[in-house]
Amino acid sequence: MFITLKSTIRLVLLGLNVLLVLAIATTVYNSQFLLNNNSIMVYAQQIMGMPPGGMGMEQQQPGPGQYAGGTISSIQNDENGTPAWILSGLWKGALTNTADKSNQDFSTPTVSNNNDNLPTATFEAEFDMVMLNGSALHQHSIYNFTLVDIMKIDDEDYQVNGTATVTMVEDGPVNNVPLSIKAMNNNVISILVDPTKVNNHFGNTPIFGLIQQDIVIKK
Repeated sequence: MFITLKSTIRLVLLGLNVLLVLAIATTVYNSQFLLNNNSIMVYAQQIMGMPPGGMGMEQQQPGPGQYAGGTISSIQNDENGTPAWILSGLWKGALTNTADKSNQDFSTPTVSNNNDNLPTATFEAEFDMVMLNGSALHQHSIYNFTLVDIMKIDDEDYQVNGTATVTMVEDGPVNNVPLSIKAMNNNVISILVDPTKVNNHFGNTPIFGLIQQDIVIKK
């Protein structure tokens, strides 16, 4: 009888431990979920030029638009077309202030080369670049993006064309560098920097990265 009671107590304690572990895991998961969503909202607020802790509820809400961000993780070729460089960093971008906010679907941007109909676009990237053997580590930045047009490639992919400033180690900031940015299946981003403007520094392939955060605000 004593042994049976002792076994029962052990089973009850074991069950309580399992429930405690599940509760902690659920709390951690929910915290991570909220953190991810909050980080997207903070980023959207930064793009709109608003402080994360605005004075009122209306000031805290970013305007209608599509806000996205992620990582850069890419291998670039040398002048012989051989993989030679590793790129690693972050990027973020947004499309806001469309001509017709009530009807705009930001998940499928408007195809247009008319400046009057284009949304306001921002794109920034910062990344390290180092050779495969670990030498020649240096940094690059892309900013001051100006949108030229948006082209829908198919149901899942679209391309954003424009110009930006690209920082180079030897030449410093290079202005008005043509960029072609593609979003593919809402998972991958490619950034093609005009090689003629940066002495073919990034090789003959686009810079690739991941789309890790994407939020659409319609009103």
